[in-house]
Amino acid sequence: MTTRMEGHTAIITGSSSGMGRATAIRLAAEGANVCLADINEEGNAETLELIQKQGGNAIARYCDVSDEAYVKDMTQAAEKAFGSITILFNNAGFEDGDGSTDELEVDAWDKVQDINTKGAFLAAKYALKSMIAGGKGGSITTTSSIGGLIGTPGGLHSYCASKGAVISLTRAWAITYAPQNIRCNAICPGLVLTPMVKRIGPEFIEAASGMTPLGRGAEPEEIANLVAFLSSDESRFITGAIIPIDGGYTAQ
Repeated sequence: MTTRMEGHTAIITGSSSGMGRATAIRLAAEGANVCLADINEEGNAETLELIQKQGGNAIARYCDVSDEAYVKDMTQAAEKAFGSITILFNNAGFEDGDGSTDELEVDAWDKVQDINTKGAFLAAKYALKSMIAGGKGGSITTTSSIGGLIGTPGGLHSYCASKGAVISLTRAWAITYAPQNIRCNAICPGLVLTPMVKRIGPEFIEAASGMTPLGRGAEPEEIANLVAFLSSDESRFITGAIIPIDGGYTAQ
């Protein structure tokens, strides 16, 4: 593995499993100092242990991304441990209790928005403050979804709205912070074989795979490959990009 991330400080939200864990492990393996931010303390501790076993540097912090105080404290802890932030993987997400608009309870709508939209805003807010103060530029990659690009059947209307919102935020951030050499991009995964998806069951995975031209779901490590590239200097002329990583689903 290369050391292209050496000297970088990365925050990963939603780091306790799936895409967040895979990306945290990948960035640490490439030399980044990593702050793991999640409400799942047990899962986060497992991610931390995996990083430390491979010789990486990381800290783990409990963080509810919908609560500004937690996000501020987590960012300050990362700065204290490793210096100014240069990488944010804005990945925490939630969809439980979502549904179709005519049946969706307002509280359920709000919870999805609080985590997926407000949480992305808050994580970016404090990472951007650190990046600007540090003066070294930076990279923010935010997890959207194919649900932010196209209409999807079966409800999840608050989730889809939140993922469309972070696409618009990403474009606004890219334009606003380009003068500070802070690059902002969003990725739009399709089916990813995370623990959450696997809990839904094999029937769902088989059906979703059948609708994907490549005929399968992505492994979390394949998402981490893209995030690592977008976080590295190799992508230094890419900002404001909205990148599907969906096995060809949105090309149909």
